[in-house]
Amino acid sequence: MCNYEGRSFDLEESQSFHENGLSFSCVLQESDNSNENFQVSPSDALVAILLCCDNFLRQIIIEKLSICQLAIPLLIPVTDVHNKEWEMIVWGMSTITKKWQTGSGSSCERSMAIEKLPIVSALRLGRPKISKSKIVNCVINEQKHDIFFNSGCKGGNVERQLSDGLLEMTWYLPTQKRTEAFSDALTFINLRGNALYFRRQTSFLSEISLVTIAFVSCSDFKENDAALLESLYNQKGHVIVILDNVPGEYLKERVEEFEKNWDTPTKKQVKYVLSQKKNELKISREIWRFIESNFKESNRNVIRNWSIEMCIALAKRMNYHVDETERDCLEAKQSAKTLIDRVVSEGKQNELPLQVVTVNIGETKKEQHRLLRKGNMQIEEYVDKQKKEIADLRRKQLDLHNQRPEHCTYNVFKSSFKESLIKRKYFLGFVKIMTDRHSIDTLQPIRREYIKQWNELCDERKNESGKSESFTHSTKEILDELEQKLSQNSLGLEHFNREIGQSYEMSSDLTSLAFESDNNDIATVTAEMLVHGYPIELMNGDATYVPLTWIEAVFSSLKHQIGNKKMFVLSVLGIQSSGKSTMLNAMFGLQFSVSAGRCTKGIFAQLVPLDTSLKEDTQCDYILVVDTEGLRSPEFASIQQDNNRDNELATLVIGLGDLTIINIMGENPTDMQDILQIAVHAFIKMEKVNIKPSCVFVHQNVTDATASDLNTTQKRSMRTMLDKITTIAAEAENFSEKYKSFSDVINFQENKHIMYISSLWQGDPPMAPPNPGYSKGILQVKKQVLTFIRNSEPKSIDEFKIFLSSLWNAILYQHFVFSFKNSLEIKAFNDLNAEYVKHARTFRRNTLTYSHQIQVACKKLKADNIREEGEKIHRRYLLKLKTDIGEFQSSMKSYFEKEKKACQWKSKMETQLDDLCKEIKKGITDAFTAITNNVIARTNIDENIKMQEEEIVRKAKKLADDYQNQKLSDENLQIEFASKWKTWVSAIPRLIDSEDVNTSFQRITGEYYTENHRSDVTQEFRFGFTKTEVVEDDLDFGVIQSIKSMFKPLNKSALVNEANCTKQNILENLKKQISDHAQNGENYSHQFGFDIFNSLSNELKEMKVDTKFGLKKKKVMPLVLYNFNVALIPSLREMQEKYKRENDPRLYMESQKEKLWQMFKEKCEGLHITVRGASAISWELTCAIKTSLPEKCKLGIIDHLRHSPNKGFSSKMSLHAWMLIEMAEKGDFKSFVPYLSNPVQCIKTFTSEVIKKMCLQENEIGTSLLEEIHHRKVHDTIIVLRQVISTLSAKTTVVTVKTLWSSLVEHIDDKELCLKTDILIFDEDRGLILDELCDSLLLKLESIEESRIKAYDDSIFSQISTSCFEFFTADLLACQEMCPFCKALCDLNGKHDHHRTNCHRPQGIAGFKHEESKRLVSELCTTSVMSNNSYFFNQHTNGKWIKYRNYRSVNPYYDSWKIEPEAGESEMFWKWFMATYNTQLAEHYICNEADIPDGWKSVTKEEATGDMKRLYDI
Repeated sequence: MCNYEGRSFDLEESQSFHENGLSFSCVLQESDNSNENFQVSPSDALVAILLCCDNFLRQIIIEKLSICQLAIPLLIPVTDVHNKEWEMIVWGMSTITKKWQTGSGSSCERSMAIEKLPIVSALRLGRPKISKSKIVNCVINEQKHDIFFNSGCKGGNVERQLSDGLLEMTWYLPTQKRTEAFSDALTFINLRGNALYFRRQTSFLSEISLVTIAFVSCSDFKENDAALLESLYNQKGHVIVILDNVPGEYLKERVEEFEKNWDTPTKKQVKYVLSQKKNELKISREIWRFIESNFKESNRNVIRNWSIEMCIALAKRMNYHVDETERDCLEAKQSAKTLIDRVVSEGKQNELPLQVVTVNIGETKKEQHRLLRKGNMQIEEYVDKQKKEIADLRRKQLDLHNQRPEHCTYNVFKSSFKESLIKRKYFLGFVKIMTDRHSIDTLQPIRREYIKQWNELCDERKNESGKSESFTHSTKEILDELEQKLSQNSLGLEHFNREIGQSYEMSSDLTSLAFESDNNDIATVTAEMLVHGYPIELMNGDATYVPLTWIEAVFSSLKHQIGNKKMFVLSVLGIQSSGKSTMLNAMFGLQFSVSAGRCTKGIFAQLVPLDTSLKEDTQCDYILVVDTEGLRSPEFASIQQDNNRDNELATLVIGLGDLTIINIMGENPTDMQDILQIAVHAFIKMEKVNIKPSCVFVHQNVTDATASDLNTTQKRSMRTMLDKITTIAAEAENFSEKYKSFSDVINFQENKHIMYISSLWQGDPPMAPPNPGYSKGILQVKKQVLTFIRNSEPKSIDEFKIFLSSLWNAILYQHFVFSFKNSLEIKAFNDLNAEYVKHARTFRRNTLTYSHQIQVACKKLKADNIREEGEKIHRRYLLKLKTDIGEFQSSMKSYFEKEKKACQWKSKMETQLDDLCKEIKKGITDAFTAITNNVIARTNIDENIKMQEEEIVRKAKKLADDYQNQKLSDENLQIEFASKWKTWVSAIPRLIDSEDVNTSFQRITGEYYTENHRSDVTQEFRFGFTKTEVVEDDLDFGVIQSIKSMFKPLNKSALVNEANCTKQNILENLKKQISDHAQNGENYSHQFGFDIFNSLSNELKEMKVDTKFGLKKKKVMPLVLYNFNVALIPSLREMQEKYKRENDPRLYMESQKEKLWQMFKEKCEGLHITVRGASAISWELTCAIKTSLPEKCKLGIIDHLRHSPNKGFSSKMSLHAWMLIEMAEKGDFKSFVPYLSNPVQCIKTFTSEVIKKMCLQENEIGTSLLEEIHHRKVHDTIIVLRQVISTLSAKTTVVTVKTLWSSLVEHIDDKELCLKTDILIFDEDRGLILDELCDSLLLKLESIEESRIKAYDDSIFSQISTSCFEFFTADLLACQEMCPFCKALCDLNGKHDHHRTNCHRPQGIAGFKHEESKRLVSELCTTSVMSNNSYFFNQHTNGKWIKYRNYRSVNPYYDSWKIEPEAGESEMFWKWFMATYNTQLAEHYICNEADIPDGWKSVTKEEATGDMKRLYDI
């Protein structure tokens, strides 16, 4: 804030000020103040504060003092600087600039540290009865503003402890009003305290003062006072002595003596003024008349004019310390002077050439997006041409950069980045100071001439009958020339930073360039300076260009330095010179430029840290304050696109800001309408693209900002104006139906969001101080800003980078609303989707386990109790599922709490989650129902199998008893057993076979088709069903459509592709139906086969392509026969075989042969019952392990792929890219043909192949992933069994085999093994020693593990491949919709409002071709929808030409796609593909080759695949 009232304060005991170095309280402790009512003089307080500050903070304080029209310290007491007692402040005031009117009437702006002016000094001898400082204030300023602190001010009577001897200064600056005291600018210097005690200060003033005002106390005038007065007589400058009373005799005598000794011929004047009986005004009048009289040329020459910098040598001579003489400061100043001198002498264009080229780069980038001069060129070709031009411009920059000499401006400036922080800050400070001084000297005359010519042109336009057109044209040319001069001669710190930024962008764009190794350091240092309060240029004002690469690099470095902190973005918008920068500087203590002959040009941002309490209160770390150039700038008034520039600025500033302050200066409704109209247009654009900015209208320079009645009336009027402007703007933006009032656009309350502020100045500048009411008004605005911060969701640094990029890229297009691509929102959605998929996969993975465990548990139950006991199992797992659902919901809730931007999709995601949970729950319930029905249905079968098994066991035992004592060899014994086994098994009745599937197929066709078609069916059977895929001739386009297509041909290849995709989906659904039937334990039946055949036939008959075109009737039958035979019969046959394996008792007994042979052999050998019991148990365990391994391996594979470092399965886009890279590596167009026809099926095939490859491919040690998982699962199972057996062995001592088996069944979890409830053994089961049985069993486990590992076979993959495939495709291919133009797959999963993809490609890849040339289309759909003059027609548009930009009006499917407009932004892969396979594509689609942009032809396969790997992290 800038409020001069801050000089008056009350000191509280608890107050403490501390900076690095001295503390405020320590400085004041030297005074002997034991008084409880301790008071501090404001003068002492100022000195103490300055002593506690470093030079940079001093500079800021002194600048604020100057703005407040308070005296600034020139010489202050010090005690710790090189053992010197006084320090002269030069650096601290070097940034001060002032404006005034010269005697000639012209406006003048100068840097006060170097401006040579007459100096008037004031001092006192003794303690006069009148206030020296008060009288001097009256001399300077009749507005009664206390520039110099005096006894009449609050605290003025407090005794000073530090500030005696202080030299303070100010300036008198005229406006050439008749009532003013002086016609020229003056410097006033005031000495605090009795001059008698500060002879060095008095000598210093005597050397430099044109006029010295000496206030003398007559009552205590002594010899020492006389000596000092005599020295004033001897100085060169004039003297005016103010006596506070009638002089005494001693004083009279000494004055007479001085007069006699005074050399009268000199032009020096000495005057005495008796102040007795005179008021302050009269005294001041006499003083200023004396001063004015001595301004005459003859009297003025007694002493030269002095600047502050000229005083440095004098100060050193008097042994004063000068703040600028610090080593870092001196070296930085010299470097800055060298830098500026070179730029001024050589010219900015020569020394900073990169930014000159930037203007052309900015224009070319806009043209690349807007295509205004495209003409008849193809879009992609034209875009490629613009990119080449940009590359050429970058190379031109490189040439200019390489031509720089070693000690060029760029290298000098860049070298400062390697200096210490302190030295760097000095250097940047001096560069700013010197460039400001240069601009003041150079730009003022040009600007005056510009304004003069502009006013003449305006007068001419007003008076059309005036001067000729040639005059108008000539004036415009002069204006253009002056504008060019303004740009060329304007020089500021931002120009050097801009050059650094452009060198970074140049090196980044020219990726093959081996640039300086310290290139990244410049972004790091720039970020560091941003943290230390230096602004960064977001938009180049000369080029209207945002250097995104450079800005992103700086903010990335900023994130690295301070973390990914949250920033609230506050922006400001207003017309030029309306006080925007001043307001921001006052509000936050910033350093945005407000003078130096230059207005803000471009957009700048400065970082403001929040203190700890505010951080906690607002959940925000920083405010990023964005200042912008003024709208309606005169410099751009002659530019035809002025309105566009203002609209671009407004759109960017309002879009960036979480809150935008709309700054309105004055009470002129016309000026208000100007700014409001632009702002409302920008707000409508933001609302349409779902950006929710806020705004506060700050009305500055209001006559009476506190009058509530007046304010209420003004607010209502402004609201009415806003509503009216909103209506007009809505019509212009084609949203008139939606926006009727300003509140429809933005949440707005006029009683809160319209604020009034008094005028900045309390009187007329340049001598007027700031109005305290202005600062108080700014404080209210600041409080409103903090309220918005508390209720906002600040952006992180990463989010700000993304959002700035999205916003600027949209602005580059002419149609912002249509072109805006909210990358931040897209990222938030993609992150949410990835988070959802991650948890959904875990959830679905768990349910796979639950379904399996339900089946295992239910298989142990009997038919008579499965309903009751099974329901308990079912409920138990539903409770587990409920817990998982709760965890899923909790995880998503935590995510939404953390990621606020994702909350806009919260309800949709919750619905999606709810649908998934219902689906999973239904799946588990269906699985339970199926296994229950299966157990009940198998009752008789299982009982029969059990009976047959018991009978064979009985026979085998009897046979073993017969041979037990015969001691036959194993070979003979096995021959005997095999002979008997054959007899036993052949006696078991076989399952009645169902009809052979192939035979059934022939019967089905005979029943389904009539006599008229049977000959055709016979032909198909005879020749092997030659009809495979749908071809063009199969589709029925109709007679009328065929006639139409002669004039407007259909894209029939696309329709054929669509037909085959639909057919494939039909087959997939039927295969799933067959699989479900088999899983439920059903056998194949002729009726089931007929139903499947009928479904296939009906769906192919009813199939419609593009909702219009079906298959020709005569083409349906061959397609049905072929696809049923090739695609479905294998599935039906597998279903039949599965049923046989599970239900045929003879087949079951054949599977038990090895087990019974082992039992038979052990019995014959006479092994102990303990060994044979352990053997029986181990056999059952082995079978159970074998049975469990496919399920365990399936889950192991799924878990591995879910967490694999290869991100191929992480998203649909990654999987898609992975597949394309694999195809590209084959180097054969044939690899892509299936993809072109049916991308979804191709991805499915690839997914299946990849899973197989990842599972079965051997690594360097000769094992596959599946093998490793298999072995690990075997080992893990054995560990569990060991633990269970060890636990059981400690519980009892005697046990039977069946009892031990029952205990094992009870203790082994269903998720580990599916164990039979009963076990068969040869002998009577009797009590055995448990330890012996368990020890024997533990030995068996080692052989079980070894045998199962050896028994591994890749064939296990066939049992799990389908489940693994379905697990991943459930979310990766949940949405299979394709772009209506380029046929790219939708990237999203689950339910969503709009389909979208980030990898659109040239439309020719999908077979689209130009109507006249029949050439494949090389344009991307993203480029086509960007253009305003691109059209398309096809079967969907009924042959009508539709503008690409209006594609969503075609039909609901087109409307469901959101295609972001981007110029030539296809992935590099598709550019390579189109250029490489142009000929093959044309042959494939039977058309002419595409016109390929030259830039595409240079892309290599390695670059294309490498780019895709980088994009998708593969």
